[in-house]
Amino acid sequence: MFNKSKTNNVNLSQANTLESDAEDEQVEFMGEDDVVSEPQPPIPTPAPTPNQRNSMMDMISTTATKPSILSEGFSFRGEITAKGAIHVEGALNGQIQVDELTIGARGQVEGVVTCSSLHIKGKFSGTATCNELIVTSSASVDGHVVYQTLSVQKGASIKGELLLVK
Repeated sequence: MFNKSKTNNVNLSQANTLESDAEDEQVEFMGEDDVVSEPQPPIPTPAPTPNQRNSMMDMISTTATKPSILSEGFSFRGEITAKGAIHVEGALNGQIQVDELTIGARGQVEGVVTCSSLHIKGKFSGTATCNELIVTSSASVDGHVVYQTLSVQKGASIKGELLLVK
């Protein structure tokens, strides 16, 4: 086998003769600066355990919850109870009990909401109880909302009552 990364002063016919003479041994032409070392066996890597994370994306996907999405043009009337998050871009009417509820810019929610985090970008009307309430500049709120922490952006429309509970 030839080391093609270095150019040596051996012509091709000499190299072919040397290679054919060494049936069972390998011949390698090296330059002055090359160091001969024995090939090292591959270092075995332990197989990943089920609890071990392999990449940054695995860590992100297991720590962040993926929301259930109610798409634009979709309308739902009824009761929803779920662990995790719901993102609404369509219309939702009824009783909603979730960890996180996000009403998107084109979303509309009407009814009774109980959640840890309520993020309103679209329209909300009804009654809500939450730990964290975020109302963006594009939001419209009409109703009664009980919260522990509040963030309201300039331009938001709020009719009704926002009540701080400690």
